Amino acid sequence: MLALSHRSLLNKAFIADGIVSLVAGTVLIVDAAPLAALLGAVVAPMVIGALGVGLLLWGAFHLVSARKEGPSPLAARISIAGDILWQVASLAILALAYASLTAIGIGLIVAAMIGVADFLLLKLKGAAQAGMRPAA
Repeated sequence: MLALSHRSLLNKAFIADGIVSLVAGTVLIVDAAPLAALLGAVVAPMVIGALGVGLLLWGAFHLVSARKEGPSPLAARISIAGDILWQVASLAILALAYASLTAIGIGLIVAAMIGVADFLLLKLKGAAQAGMRPAA
């Protein structure tokens, strides 16, 4: 097994994103009802739980992709596109449901956006270091 210190930045970003996504997904599933209450009336616990399941799949995708030589260019593109989609969807939720969200809900969405943006920047830098080019 390749030591973490010998892995590329992109590979490390995939491992970190995978772990964080698995932990966050588990929390969202286990605590769906209390988290929905914190966000406000606009979000049902079922939606929070579904987001948690999605994060478990996202985390597994990243950890599987990080194995051996690291993520392929296709996996990097999928991951980067997914992070951008997360940002767009989060902004849409804030814009469309702002009045229905609690202050804590807004704060949680913004905190998640910052975390995803951090991973996105690391993946972009790691992909550039690996000589991966965006799809034409």
